Amino acid sequence: MTRTSPRFRFHEIAAALATLGLVLPAVSQESAPAAAQPDAAPAAKVVNELPTVVVTAQKRTQTLKEVPVAISVVSAEQLQKQGVSDITDLSKAVAALEFGDTKTGGAGGSASIRGIGTAVFTTSAESSVGIVVDGVPLGNTAGSALFDVERVEVLRGPQGTLFGKNASAGVLNLTSKAPRIGHFEGTASLEVSGKDVLGSQLGNTVLRGAVNVPINDISALRITAHTDRLTGVYHNTYNDKDSVTTAGGLRARYLLKPDADLSINLIADYDQDKSSNAVFFAPAIASTAAAADFAACGVTVNVRNNNVCSDSKELWQSKTAGLSAQIDKTLANGLTLTSITAARERHKGPDDAGIDMSEGWDKVRTIDTVIKARQLSQELRLASPSGQAVDWVAGLFLSDYHSTKSSTTAILPNPAYPASVPRSISTLIDYTTDTGSAALFGQATFKLDDKFSLLAGLRYTKDRVKDQQVRNADVAFQYFSVPTTVTSSIGTARESDLSGKVGLMYALDKQTQGYMTLSRGYKGPQIDNDTPISALTASGSTTGTIVKAEQPTSLELGLKTSLFSKRMDLDIALFHTDIKNFQEQNCTLNSVGALNCIPLNVPKVKSYGLEVDSRARLFGALSLRASGALVLGTEYPAGFTFDNQNVGGQRLLYSPKTKVTLGADYDTEVWGDYEWSIGADVTYKSAVRYCNTLAVECSYKGHNIVGLHTGLRGADDKWGLTLFVRNAGDERVPNAILYPLPGKGAGSGYAYSLGANSFRTVGLQADIKF
Repeated sequence: MTRTSPRFRFHEIAAALATLGLVLPAVSQESAPAAAQPDAAPAAKVVNELPTVVVTAQKRTQTLKEVPVAISVVSAEQLQKQGVSDITDLSKAVAALEFGDTKTGGAGGSASIRGIGTAVFTTSAESSVGIVVDGVPLGNTAGSALFDVERVEVLRGPQGTLFGKNASAGVLNLTSKAPRIGHFEGTASLEVSGKDVLGSQLGNTVLRGAVNVPINDISALRITAHTDRLTGVYHNTYNDKDSVTTAGGLRARYLLKPDADLSINLIADYDQDKSSNAVFFAPAIASTAAAADFAACGVTVNVRNNNVCSDSKELWQSKTAGLSAQIDKTLANGLTLTSITAARERHKGPDDAGIDMSEGWDKVRTIDTVIKARQLSQELRLASPSGQAVDWVAGLFLSDYHSTKSSTTAILPNPAYPASVPRSISTLIDYTTDTGSAALFGQATFKLDDKFSLLAGLRYTKDRVKDQQVRNADVAFQYFSVPTTVTSSIGTARESDLSGKVGLMYALDKQTQGYMTLSRGYKGPQIDNDTPISALTASGSTTGTIVKAEQPTSLELGLKTSLFSKRMDLDIALFHTDIKNFQEQNCTLNSVGALNCIPLNVPKVKSYGLEVDSRARLFGALSLRASGALVLGTEYPAGFTFDNQNVGGQRLLYSPKTKVTLGADYDTEVWGDYEWSIGADVTYKSAVRYCNTLAVECSYKGHNIVGLHTGLRGADDKWGLTLFVRNAGDERVPNAILYPLPGKGAGSGYAYSLGANSFRTVGLQADIKF
């Protein structure tokens, strides 16, 4: 099998790139007023200092420099300029952050930080990267849409002391925009791309809106909504239709502030998405026989292919919803009492997909996959006033999670086979999962003198996990059916853990702080029912296997400083993490062609390296940003095997050795008070492994992704219009790689999971404020 070289159709994007070529500067120079006379009013002062970045990474409001944690902060402005509308798009802004496939990798997109992450396939597993929105940890009820977000904090390294058991690699801490009391205001934005227009490979429409309504002088309501429509990621040659993904959501946030000491935030959110016509992987590399099957249905297999051929229903859909109430009360002694109560639900399905991707045999179908999950959580914490000799926070966290999953996989062999070959093989699997967690946590910072501070924190966690799986297997021959085989497995686990953090901070001067921290994280156990139940050869019951809790220990050295009169911020972190019982999974196709993912422990994994984050405004109108990560280690230990292949020394999946993101924006006044801007962002990523074989086809080469934008804003900043190009080189980068091709047998080839990030998109973005 050979890999077809990518083809970059630069002539198709010539028009788009030319548009970004400095047309507006030329016009502005022609229209510029005459040079100012000596008696003219002085020009407005150009502000070069960077704004202070505020974060809540330690459960209190602090500046970025005060926090002894490696943090990347993505502002609302940067989210808009880079077109970030989905949680997976955040990888464009943060070098240490990667995502797996959002459809196959579980809720939240299976994030990884510093090369460490856990794809959520088993129903009792949780991601290694916690997703927290407005103080609520979402766990397996997370969705992927981002809208009306004030900022995103990406906390790197174990964060279990303050954020809990599913933060062994880091945390995505998202804050939505809060209501403003006494202000009636709103925003709306529209983004439009047309397939085959100006070289755009996809059609995309994104509509966002928000309105802030003052209720009275002590309360306000903010309502935000979004609707999205994406077409063309896949094309189904069977019915000659492009894939269509639609999404929509609503958030209502109410703020009540009766006095300076009491604040009540009530938040309700709902989001849904639906993909149709073609929803699975596209064949990218195929054997001669498999390629012939695809060609018979109009699919030419190569690494840039996005065609599939399916007569299946082709439908994937999900819904998420949540309610939360946060109460903050400042007590008479200055302490702040915070309560966050939340309830969340996630429903997925019914889903149907033809995962064989062709009309050839054997046909493999997933039918009526349905997941229903709900989560209840309560956090209660007490925090000291800031700026004391000892700043501390302590609290209690409780959570309860329940989910059910039902899925049918059907294998349809070629009816031309002899009568001794089954005509259908179907397996209905029902899963039931219950987990609970209770934790006590606390962290304190002791100010030793004007230079030195000491940090110490502990978290005691008690977890319970119960997971059950029931399989009903039916085999039908031409003239008769075999009696249904019913097998079941149930597993339970209870775990207690004491994790924590110690650190030393040193203020070199008012603009520079160094720190050293030692952290021990924790991610709870999960249950493997697949392995023991698959070993049963007849109807019966068995006991699930416990996949041990993941325990990372991380040493970090960091420096945060401002340079050039606060025109440049520079953050540097050196890290070394040892992970005991790293939770991994081995996903392969079983003997009948169905995807089977087995959770397991890798005894020990290391991740170590260097990270750099920088923001600069050196010349007033020019803003620069950079994020870089050199991640070493993240390799399987010597002798570790997957499918009888020794993968020792191979890098973990979704773990590039080197990744750099760069961004530049230039803003200047034109035609008086209008503002013209031009900008670019570039992401470089070294080769990445996406599936666990030694074959080179399981990796995707090192590559660059380039984005460009130029725009004009009104004199009163009430409107803006932007032309953008994303993935200008049309790099067909996959989000996951599947092997072998379902229904085609061993050695048949590889398939790519694609997304909007895998294609060049050219379009217009317009926004208004009122």
